[in-house]
Amino acid sequence: MLFSPNRLLRLASSRIFALLLPLAFAVPLASWAQGRADALLQFEGVQARYQASYEPGAVARGARELLDPDDLAIAGKALKALDAASGRAFNVKASMAAIRQEVASAGTGGAAPSPQVLAAVSRFAKLRSDYNAMSEAGKAEFFNRERARPADPARTELLERMSVAEVREIDFSSQLLMSAVVKQLARGNGGQLSGLPDSTLDMALDTLWSRGVTSTRPRNLMIVAREFEKQVTQALIAALPDADVAALLAWRNDPQAAAEREALVGTYRAEVKGSGGVALRTLVRRWPKS
Repeated sequence: MLFSPNRLLRLASSRIFALLLPLAFAVPLASWAQGRADALLQFEGVQARYQASYEPGAVARGARELLDPDDLAIAGKALKALDAASGRAFNVKASMAAIRQEVASAGTGGAAPSPQVLAAVSRFAKLRSDYNAMSEAGKAEFFNRERARPADPARTELLERMSVAEVREIDFSSQLLMSAVVKQLARGNGGQLSGLPDSTLDMALDTLWSRGVTSTRPRNLMIVAREFEKQVTQALIAALPDADVAALLAWRNDPQAAAEREALVGTYRAEVKGSGGVALRTLVRRWPKS
């Protein structure tokens, strides 16, 4: 049976339409998921947190903060070596892209953030930015004023839906591990680490991450760090209008929210752990054996 040119054109057009139709729906869905991810990362302040902890120079500064005065006095060379190793190992742009992608995948199928949510996220991000730019006296005044307000259930629940405490714990764990290795190098115990085969060194670092912080003093410091992060965030939430809190809470209680939060924390941890492992292996392998 012969087809007329017009019929052939109609058949071809219908087949092309059938192929393109799924893509037409997939693009908005992908766009919605990406929009949700971008809004969540802005709401949680993820990029600013990651940059503050892992941009060039930040890892060595963090390790320095946890060293005892005696160790700090002899750790200059080790801290300098850590700075060089971490500067090559951590890539803020790549890590943020990985975190954003995982959060977007977890949010696929969810509704795009409403204009009200986006406006509330923007106001909350500005509050955080303004707070971070304050002097210590200004921060104390803001904190005391906002924390003096009676806590209400909506604001308390919104804080519970956030990942700030878990992310702070990840950063502190990395900071503690870096300072522990620097301490051993500064005390002349680098040979105990550099003599380990790669597989054993990797296993040791992985065990430290899996075991977590068990010593009393570091554990207490971690509890304080987590609690302080929550208290500051609670003060920021207290400064938001009620309408913003309601919009944000509804957004963080929708069906995709829990999976997005889990993806954020899990990928943040994986990025910190992976890049930190590379930095420490580089540090140990390049440290003089004598």
